[in-house]
Amino acid sequence: MFKKIKDVLEKIKVFARNNPKSAILIFTLAFFLSLAIFIFIFVESLHISSEPKFCEFCHPEKKTGPFSEVYTWSKNIHATQEVKCLDCHGKPGLTGYMKAKFGGLRDIYGFVMYSHEHMSGILTKAATDPKYASEIVPNEICLFCHTDSYNQKIRKERIMSAGVKFRLMDSVKNPEFRKSKGLRDILTEELKSEVNLNHKKHLDAGINCLDCHLGVAHGGEYKNTVKTERCVNCHEKRKSEISMSDLTFNAYGQAVIFSHKSHNAMFKCDECHPDIFQMRKGSSKITFADHTKQKLCYSCHNNKKAPADCKTCHVKVPVPKPITYKVTGISPASFSHEFHTMIFKCNDCHTKIWPMKKGIKKMTMDSMSQGKFCGSCHNSKVAFESTECERCHTSK
Repeated sequence: MFKKIKDVLEKIKVFARNNPKSAILIFTLAFFLSLAIFIFIFVESLHISSEPKFCEFCHPEKKTGPFSEVYTWSKNIHATQEVKCLDCHGKPGLTGYMKAKFGGLRDIYGFVMYSHEHMSGILTKAATDPKYASEIVPNEICLFCHTDSYNQKIRKERIMSAGVKFRLMDSVKNPEFRKSKGLRDILTEELKSEVNLNHKKHLDAGINCLDCHLGVAHGGEYKNTVKTERCVNCHEKRKSEISMSDLTFNAYGQAVIFSHKSHNAMFKCDECHPDIFQMRKGSSKITFADHTKQKLCYSCHNNKKAPADCKTCHVKVPVPKPITYKVTGISPASFSHEFHTMIFKCNDCHTKIWPMKKGIKKMTMDSMSQGKFCGSCHNSKVAFESTECERCHTSK
């Protein structure tokens, strides 16, 4: 065997001495052919080992939980949009992709060399620990597809591919890709959701995507929605460092400022959200008629849990201007809010007697004599009789 090999090598040497140019050409062609074959096999192996079918060898379960990562991905919206394993488990760019492939070799070693229980513990931690999950899938991966600014910045700074498309992420260019998928820019555009959230504010505060969206692709759901309980739990734990802005209600010009800070000191978030108030600002409309219906603010401000007096919230209520009624053939009548609010509460008149919008109901002397409008009180029982014209229709 060795003698035969030695004879072949000797013949090659003789040929190279006698035909140096031909030998160099043949050796060069053989080298580049071998290199091309190697590159082809290498690239194809990268492609094959990047497919979910390959990952399924180590994640074969058809349920939820550890070892079911390929199955749960297949049920998720990311799968329908052809977003595969290496699109999320490798940072954007050629370098990020290759690092993920070498990391995959380490994972394969772990599956072969360590026990099933050991690997189950790692996968469970990735599914339940947001901090650990964020190390596996950092923010920039999510933001690369879901924003324009991050996408454009990363594409400008990194080599995305070497002329070969290894994954969908290589070709993602925003805003074109984002718009083709009907996605909003999560940092600049308002999202359609029950929570009026601010992604930029959360990211600036050091919150990771997976702090809120844990299980985004492997929860077994088509779309991963952030549960209200997660928001409540996080805000409850961090209430001392979270500054929720005050809300200003400006109905009918009488401003009420709701302080999250003072209420957080007394109550837990879930005592109000989402059963009494939805999480999205502006989704709960408060009207004057709600004051006595034991809902919204008045679930507590009912003189049982908290005061129901107007001045509790309307601390600086501006007194509405006097209303002047011009009547043909007689002096105008002037109605003073300042005088009447010293005697009556606002809801004694509004809105069961008077609507809150000026001029939408016309008052006549006949209607007053029938106990309507001003005649509801000016009936000689609560106040002087409405027929005492000169007391309202003064020339002054």
